[in-house]
Amino acid sequence: MHDEPSLEGIEDFNNDESPETRSIIKKVIIGLLVIGAMYAATKVYFSDVSDKLDTSSNPAVYK
Repeated sequence: MHDEPSLEGIEDFNNDESPETRSIIKKVIIGLLVIGAMYAATKVYFSDVSDKLDTSSNPAVYK
């Protein structure tokens, strides 16, 4: 019954993580931010439609 791990036994609990763990976490966060920025830039760049129909004036459907 006493074989259950406690939080104090975990290496990364209470700000006791190693410099290697901090480095990996920073790299993952920066990588995700870069991927998100690339996705957003691609979405903005390719969202412009050059052959869009103008439907703002006089629609073809009458009420």
